[in-house]
This record gives sequence, structure tokens and C-alpha cells, in this order.
Amino acid sequence: MTALRLMTYLACLAASGLALSGYADFDSATGTFDLHPIDLYGAVGAIGGVVSSGLASLALWRGWGKK
Repeated sequence: MTALRLMTYLACLAASGLALSGYADFDSATGTFDLHPIDLYGAVGAIGGVVSSGLASLALWRGWGKK
């Protein structure tokens, strides 16, 4: 049950982030969440760069790869 609650919180956080960044609209009167069209190729390219940079930074910070 805790995992389900955590996933719900993370989904709401992601929806809020999309709405704040301009990728979605939320109408509080009707409770509708409208996601704008997203360029999937651009998003995958950007996410790949962010994830790889984050993992490389984490590896450097944790000292992974040292003998």
C-alpha cells in the first residue's frame, strides 16, 4: 500500500511539473488535465543526455571505476 501511495504522489508531482512548465493545462473547475503535444524524438534525445550526464556525475562522485 505504501508503494502505491508513493507512485500516486510521484505521478501527481510529474503532472504538476508538466503543468508548470507549460506542457499541460489543468482546469481546477472541471478537474481536467490536458497534455499538449510533445515532440517525442526531441524529448527522448533530451532525456538521454540528462540521464547520461547524471549517471556520469554520480559515478564520478561515488568513485566508481577506480581499482
